[in-house]
Formats: sequence, C-alpha cells, structure tokens
Amino acid sequence: MNNSNETYRHYIPGIDVSVERYTANVPNDGKYYIVKEGKVVQNFRSMKHAEDMFKQLIAESGFKPKPQHSQKVNPVDETLERILSAKAIFWAEGPKQTKGRGKGGKGGRGGV
Repeated sequence: MNNSNETYRHYIPGIDVSVERYTANVPNDGKYYIVKEGKVVQNFRSMKHAEDMFKQLIAESGFKPKPQHSQKVNPVDETLERILSAKAIFWAEGPKQTKGRGKGGKGGRGGV
C-alpha cells in the first residue's frame, strides 16, 4: 500500500482485533493502529510492522476461522449466470452502431 490518505482496515471479528489507518476509530495522522475490543493498543509507522503485531495477536489468541461449507451449485443457474454475464459484457463493450454506417452518402466512395 502506498503512503496516500487511503483508509485501511484489516479486521478479525472472532477476536475483535484490527489494523486501522484513516478510519473513524483512530487518529488521522497516517499511522497504522492496532485496535482491540474498540481500544487503540499500539501504533506503527509502517503497515508491515502493524501487520506483524496483528498476526502475533491472532496467534496468541488461538483463533481458528470457521470451516467454509461448500454449497452444491445448480448447473442451470450457473449456466444462466454465465450467459447473462457474457451478454452484459457484449453490450457494454461490444461493437457500437453508428448512424449511416456502410451507406455511403455525401463524400462517400467516389466523391460528389
């Protein structure tokens, strides 16, 4: 991430800890803050150091994400979604009709 004024937030809801920058929860000074249970714990000038501390807090907490259950996908719904997506892309980016295209006219082939 560059040093612009972009908002940054990396949050783990299971343990209520985050790394934040330029959010409503932290001072607007460009530093990266570790926020735990709504309270600022520490701040860092670099995102790398803040993320290292963030990972350490997660490891110390013993947090394990909940396993993701895959859902069966209906092939008909998937095909329909693919067709509608392709259609939307075609009409958004496809060839555009222009007035008088291919009809010659004034100044067309052969001149006037």
